[in-house]
Amino acid sequence: MSYSHRAVPILFHNCWAALFSLSLARSTQVQLKVSNETKIGALTAVSITLLIIGFNLLKGRTLFSHHMTIYAIYSKVDGLAQADGVQVSGLTVGTVSGLTVMDRNVGKILVQMVIKKDINIPKNSVASIINADLLGTKVVRIDFGDSPEYLTQDDTIQSRVEGSVTEKLMDNLQPVTSQIKYSLVRLDSVLSTLYSTFDPSTRNNLKSTIANLSITMKQFSRTAVSTDLLVRNLDSISENLKDNSGNITSILQNTRKIVTDVSGAKLDTTLIEMSQAMASLDLILSRITKSQGSLGLLVNDKKLYENLQASSLNLNRLLEDLRLNPKRYVHFSLFGKKDKNNPLPADSLSRQ
Repeated sequence: MSYSHRAVPILFHNCWAALFSLSLARSTQVQLKVSNETKIGALTAVSITLLIIGFNLLKGRTLFSHHMTIYAIYSKVDGLAQADGVQVSGLTVGTVSGLTVMDRNVGKILVQMVIKKDINIPKNSVASIINADLLGTKVVRIDFGDSPEYLTQDDTIQSRVEGSVTEKLMDNLQPVTSQIKYSLVRLDSVLSTLYSTFDPSTRNNLKSTIANLSITMKQFSRTAVSTDLLVRNLDSISENLKDNSGNITSILQNTRKIVTDVSGAKLDTTLIEMSQAMASLDLILSRITKSQGSLGLLVNDKKLYENLQASSLNLNRLLEDLRLNPKRYVHFSLFGKKDKNNPLPADSLSRQ
């Protein structure tokens, strides 16, 4: 749309003129009535202005910033569309603003590009259509040349279409495919000759060998799958070790510190003190076993144990009698009367 750059200033001028007239009429308090035609004209001007601005923004054009338009001619565009990027050294410097078929046979396609960055593009530069990612997104990549002269407004740049990854792969595999076909033909000829010259026994052995080879190849295929899985696991382990290298370093540093502290401690003195304590404990246990000292007699003298048990029984009886007949041991009476309580039976505790 070549009219957009000229129409926008005129439309803006009309809008501002209408708004200025309305404000001037209100400020001077002139009691004028705005006609419906004026309102409709102002609204139409604003609508057209917004429509032009929105249309150009959707097409990737800018109306109020400096830009340069250049062209390139291609025999095929491989899915390139409007608003796709134009890149220089990986930096997006513009967009594709239009694609035009130059003849009815679609032999040439004119690609219009808007360069939004203020850069100098040498005249012998080349614009190539490439894949931006694996999903097939197309961009135009400009490779700078070494010319001292630069492109100007509406100049045409040299063009080139790079093949896709699949096409490059097929081109590289084409010689290999031809060689494989030739080798298979030769191998079939050799096998036919060998098969005709071998006797039945040799043929059977050859069939058996081929069958065993097939089984071996299947086992090798399974082994390859297992190896691939092992390699993936090793890659995962390597990634985990890489991610936790900081923690591993911290653990090693802590371990080194612990070893340093342990090596610096006085282990010999500690072991000697522990040995002396064990010897003292062994001497005490030996004396207890030999009935030496109070603890040894208490442990080994049965008579002493029985005496202690009888004393404990008598003490329990005394406490029980004191609980049942407290007045027998503590007597207080204003008239001097003494309570007579029955003595505690000797087997009362045993019955309870």
